[in-house]
This record gives sequence, C-alpha cells and structure tokens, in this order.
Amino acid sequence: YQCDWSSDVGSSDLDTGGVLSFIHDGTAKEMGLDKLQGRQMVGVGGRVADYDWYSAREVRLASGTRFTNMLFAAIGRKLGDAVGSFGAGMFTTYDSDLDFVKGEWRAYVSGRPDFSGLTRLPGRFTKERGADRIELDALIDGYAVKCIADTGAPGMGLSGRAARDSGLWDSGKPYAPTRAYGIGDGDGVAARFYRAGEVKIGPMIFKDLLVKVAEPGTLSGNGSQGLIGLSVLSQLHLSTDVSAGALYAARNNMQAPQQRYPLSGLYLDDDKGRISVADAGIGSPAAKAGLRKGDVLLGGDLSAMIRATTGGEGKRVTLDRESTRLNSSHPDISR
Repeated sequence: YQCDWSSDVGSSDLDTGGVLSFIHDGTAKEMGLDKLQGRQMVGVGGRVADYDWYSAREVRLASGTRFTNMLFAAIGRKLGDAVGSFGAGMFTTYDSDLDFVKGEWRAYVSGRPDFSGLTRLPGRFTKERGADRIELDALIDGYAVKCIADTGAPGMGLSGRAARDSGLWDSGKPYAPTRAYGIGDGDGVAARFYRAGEVKIGPMIFKDLLVKVAEPGTLSGNGSQGLIGLSVLSQLHLSTDVSAGALYAARNNMQAPQQRYPLSGLYLDDDKGRISVADAGIGSPAAKAGLRKGDVLLGGDLSAMIRATTGGEGKRVTLDRESTRLNSSHPDISR
C-alpha cells in the first residue's frame, strides 16, 4: 500500500508490519536529509541495515497532511518502485481507514464516528520499541497462530518457530522451495511455499492461499509467529480503533492478488560454477522427474539453469544430471 509524499520524491510504502520507517540511503543523501547516528538492526536472513539514520524536518503527503521531524532508518536498496516505507505508527496513532478500493488512507484525528458495518477481528495492538503494531489471531488449516497484519508483505508467512511448532515443515505436504527475505542486506533464509486450504481470522474465511514458511531454527519474524500480508488484507476494508487497541474489517469485493511460486519445484546452488540441486519440492515436477537434493546439473551456468527451469505451466525442460538425461514439464504443483 503506497502513499505519495511529494511529487519530487516519489512514493513510500505504508508498512503496518514495520516498527520503524525506512528510506533508501541514496535517496536520503540526494534529498539532503539530516544525518543521525543509527544502529544495526537484525531481521530475516541476518543483517537488516547498517547505515546512517535520517531525520526529515517535514514530510508532506499528497493530501497536504504534514508530519514534522520524522525519523527514518536507512536501507541499501529501494522497495520496488518505492523509496521507503512508513512504519505502523502511521496507522495506529489515530483511528484510520485503509481503503484498497479507493487507494486511500484516511485519518480521523478526533476519533472515528462509529464502526457500523465493520467486524472486530480477534487480536490486539502490540508495542515494540515505542510503536504499536496489529497482531491478529488466525487459524491456518486449523493451526492457531498470532500474526502481524503487515501491508508491507505480499502474502502470508510463518516464522521458523511457527514452522517447527506446527509441524508443517516436516508434514510431507507438497511444497515449492524458495527463500524468505526482509528489508535490508541479508541473504534471506530457506523457505517453502505451501497451499493452505483455509485461513480464518474471526468470521473472515480465505480459501486456497499460499503460505511462505521459513525453515525451523532460522531467525525470522521479529518474535512474531508470522505475517498476514496483502493476499488477505487487500480483500478487506480496514479500520483501527486506537482507544480499544482493535482492528475492524469488512469485505471489499476485491479479488485476491495473484501469487506466484516456482513451478518446477527446484532451488539451485552455485558453488564456483558447479550447479547443484539445493531442494526439489515434494510433489513437484522436479521431484517426479527424479531430481534430488545434491544432484549436479550439467550444461550451463546458474543464470542459464534458472532460465531453463522457469516459465509458464506446460513448459517442457530437458536437463542433464551427471550422465543421466531427465525430462520434466511444469504441471500445477500447488495442490
């Protein structure tokens, strides 16, 4: 969810899962923001940021709303088309709405008049480093989990701790291997995409969602069990009741955003030009073709192998594993 904060700067994500606001280091320098001594932060995959922090004397949104002396932690790369992100405090300081249909964030400085037509979701505000975030109680295929409502995340995710406690990682269910990344410079952590039959948040039910699960034992989630991202939140009109520490919602009739995952089920490693299979997901075309973790693939560098093994459903792929030739195609492995 993006907000324009001035015509000469660009847009910034509204990240309800973020404790801090972030800005691209190069952009902050170009803008001449006041530099402050920052501190290193740790998140998914290790180091999140080891840059200066900056203070913006004034942030002006396209609507004319102004904020003074806003603090930003610097990061080394842009967030897609955005130059940074506003933290959760933007959404939890005042009663406010996130309207995905109109593309608006609306703040009620004197409090929202009423919450008629909205349903209170099970959850609470949680304070971390002085900022309130929204934690929701959810059921993912019957497994109870407490997840941060995170407009900065594309989909749903479970931390390594939740992956261990739920038993999902070792469940034998079909999956597609991937990596989980956060804001910053880390290399991410090993993760898997699973297909959840049903996700429930109070009376709200969502079917057929992808859930990215981090490997058990990895550092992820800033202490939370998981994240509920835009694959769910964008289907809801959201409204905060700050005095009660509550989140209200109503269906907005928007379609869930399309989620993509590796159709081949392969994840490859490159060790000085030696390309090997790091993982072949259960139930995937790669596994059905006989590829296994540790197999060495011949006939190309990593980029060529990735190009060969990615593509749309039905693409036919020919690979050399040591001296054995294998054939596979890309059926839908999501079920």
